[in-house]
Amino acid sequence: MTGSAVVELPEGRIHYRVLGESGPAVVLLHGGGIDNGDWTWRWLAPELATDHRVYVPDQPKHGQSWPWRARADQRGQEDMLARMLDHWQLDSATLIGLSLGSATALGYALRSPDRVERLVLTSSGGLQDRVQMHEIAWLSLRTPISWAIGRSMTAEAMRGWVRTKVAFADYVPAADIEALADLAAEELLNKRAHGGHMFCDWNRFEIAPRHQRADFLSRVPELSQPVLFVHGRNDSAVPLRYPRQAAAVAQQGQLAVIEDAGHLVPVERPREYVAAVRAFLAETAST
Repeated sequence: MTGSAVVELPEGRIHYRVLGESGPAVVLLHGGGIDNGDWTWRWLAPELATDHRVYVPDQPKHGQSWPWRARADQRGQEDMLARMLDHWQLDSATLIGLSLGSATALGYALRSPDRVERLVLTSSGGLQDRVQMHEIAWLSLRTPISWAIGRSMTAEAMRGWVRTKVAFADYVPAADIEALADLAAEELLNKRAHGGHMFCDWNRFEIAPRHQRADFLSRVPELSQPVLFVHGRNDSAVPLRYPRQAAAVAQQGQLAVIEDAGHLVPVERPREYVAAVRAFLAETAST
């Protein structure tokens, strides 16, 4: 089957797309906040679908994956992924993630290594013990401050944020930028309609008062799969030193640094990103 579908899990509904008629299985896991499977994977999903079977879920409390009656924190995301692999009848797959999706993939690979063939961890969460201005971030996320920020954001302001703050390459067509701006505005309004938070549960519950709860850097040497860390040179959310260190200690680790990109590499520099992912998948196809 290709196309869109929904599945009812014990915690709630997951919407997903399947692309590609045949080939190795690849699961694409998007980032948190104003993101979903259509937004981050606008370019990579159809590109890989030419010779892969590509599975693109909206993760809990994102996109059309509502309602969700549990926390979508690190454990919740990993549990969702495990159930979706079962639903898709996949014994194993290659996991490709962005930010939250990378943390989900990384945690799940450490938990169930036999079900993960390869990893592409983009702008990866789950590698740092603290975030920028950590205590302030924790306080704002666990108090009404972050709710107020989310409620004050308008759809047009969100469109403006995408147009002006995302570091799109010069070659990205204006029509695609506008489409992504509209998708972001739709995501904001969809979260609001379901009583959701603009910031994802992973940020709200994995940032503890003094440290990150989901910090897997010390366990990266346990990864036996080939793993590619893809990172924007200008990423301020996850400094480059973290994936650089992770790639150095992984058993089969590689690092691809995308110049002039920030945190949202797959949409900011889609050509360079697709090329890096393609090269890695080709190199490790028989591993």
